[in-house]
Amino acid sequence: MRYFILTIKHKWFVLLAGIKIKANIWDLITHDLSKFLPSELAHYDRQFYGKADDLLGFSYAWNHHQKCNKHHWEYWIPITGHSRGGYSDLQPLPMPERYIREMIADWMGACRAYEGHYPTKDNWPWWEKNKANIITHCHSQTNLLIFKIIEDIIA
Repeated sequence: MRYFILTIKHKWFVLLAGIKIKANIWDLITHDLSKFLPSELAHYDRQFYGKADDLLGFSYAWNHHQKCNKHHWEYWIPITGHSRGGYSDLQPLPMPERYIREMIADWMGACRAYEGHYPTKDNWPWWEKNKANIITHCHSQTNLLIFKIIEDIIA
């Protein structure tokens, strides 16, 4: 139940951030709805407010969340395919701008919900910690848009 309330709080801050950065309003309204499904909610609640003793269950929930929500960059990484060269030839797909905007609003809303403030250029430790991994795995077009949007909106 506590994670349910935290998710509502997070969704509110994502909505506010998303409006600021001109994300698609429908995407903001439907943002993270999968977190309320039984396949995710119980595992998230247990991980963050319970015993945190079911890492496999949480891993399934997190994988489900990433692969069911287009605002996660991991959604755009092909994991199966029939390319002639094999799996190593699979490339990340470019994210449409609408999902990049929702993703950045998600990051901003998470910062506000969990750290108590919206990020700034000088104070966004999560982005500094994670951007190298994201850049490494995302399509170059996606990376360009991420940096442009962040540069335009984070003061």
